[in-house]
Amino acid sequence: MFSRSSTSSSDLAKQRELEKKLIEQAQAECRRLVDSMHELSPAAAERTRQRLDAYLKDHPKIPLDFKRRVTTQARAHECAASMRAADTVLKQALAKARHDDRKELNRLVGEARKHAAKAASFGADEEFQTAVRRKIEIIMLTGGVEHDGPTAAKPLSTAPANPHHAKE
Repeated sequence: MFSRSSTSSSDLAKQRELEKKLIEQAQAECRRLVDSMHELSPAAAERTRQRLDAYLKDHPKIPLDFKRRVTTQARAHECAASMRAADTVLKQALAKARHDDRKELNRLVGEARKHAAKAASFGADEEFQTAVRRKIEIIMLTGGVEHDGPTAAKPLSTAPANPHHAKE
């Protein structure tokens, strides 16, 4: 009878050690997923975060504080991806504004607003949101100024030239 209790306690110890190794492997996989999100596009970062969420659901024995920490890091990476995408699209929109391509400009500004809203939902700071609004305002005011011919504001002059004028 004494040998049974010692074997069951050693089996229990082996089982605990096995569970601990499985939890450590699961934590390592979670860290790998979060680290892979560092330079991804917003869509790829969202897919990776969804995979992480599913992985965390499938492994309920992972400690809650670790789950919270990993989820917070994943949200931060997804926020950074949306911020980078918004900035890139705004730079493209500014180039389109300088070339007076209004149709493409409006599409890019809409896309930038979408990325900025997503970044705000993930916790982007107020400074970023203010910078995006200012850039959009600058972009909308850029372009459309140069005209080759007469306009309503500056019509073609029909007056004869002044022969006594100093400038020619």
